[in-house]
Formats: sequence, C-alpha cells, structure tokens
Amino acid sequence: MPSVLGLLEERERAALARAEELRAELERVQAAVAEAEEAARRAAVAREEVVDALAAAPGMPVPEAVEAVGGVATRVEVPPRREGLDVAVLPGDCAAIVALVEDDAAGGGRGVRARQMRDHLGWRVSDAREQAARFRAKRLVERGWLCEDGPGLFRPRPGRAG
Repeated sequence: MPSVLGLLEERERAALARAEELRAELERVQAAVAEAEEAARRAAVAREEVVDALAAAPGMPVPEAVEAVGGVATRVEVPPRREGLDVAVLPGDCAAIVALVEDDAAGGGRGVRARQMRDHLGWRVSDAREQAARFRAKRLVERGWLCEDGPGLFRPRPGRAG
C-alpha cells in the first residue's frame, strides 16, 4: 500500500512537470505574438514610407489611409480641409484625433504625439497601433486638418484651435 506522503509527492511532481510544460508553451506563444507584432509594425512603417514616397513624386496618386473594420481592410476617406467643412465629415478615428489635438491646443499643450492618439482612441498598446495613429495624423496633415510642428508632434492648423 502506497504511503500518503508518497502519493502527495507524486502529485507535486506531476503538477510541477505540467507547470514547466505550460511555461515552455507560454514562451513559444509570447515569441509568436512578438514576431507577429513586429511584422505588423514593419508593414505599417513600409506603408507609411510608400505613401510618403508617392506624395513626394509629382503626378503620382496618393492612396487613402486604410482601416481594418471587422478584420477587413477598408479605405478611409479623408477629405481636404476647406472653409465651412466641419470635423463631422471625417471618419471616426480621424475626427477623434483632430478633437484631441484641438483640445490639447486649447488647454495650452505643445502638441500631441501618436502614442497619445493611440491611447485616446482606446487601441491596445503596440508599435503597430502607434504607427497607425501616426499614419492617420500625417494623412490629416496632408489634407490640411492638422500641422506637424516637429517630427511626430501634431497641432491644429493655425486658426483651427478650439
């Protein structure tokens, strides 16, 4: 007949072995997540570089921003800013970015960075989502809704602050 202590030691060994297996699996999953996030970050940077290169080339059409809706990429139309046009014409994320930047300026802020935009939009913390926010802000700059006072520092167009 096995002893009670022997049975408990056997259970303990089995539980520790299972914990070790789960740790190894967790490390594999975390590495896969990090790899996927890095691939998404690189793709976002590459997309931004292509848009910047196309914008610098005379006569080349510049693609609109792309937004994932329900896992499907859709085009985000950002109309050029003109007199009498309100932020209500902007897509939701872009309108929220303009509102954040204008609120910052009205409160005496020195400008808003992509990380603040990402957080304001409630997006998960990742480099790829930060790049997506930066991409939208740069699109808003190109279309006259915002200006970029320094690398990555976005402010309202003069005369637009709340």
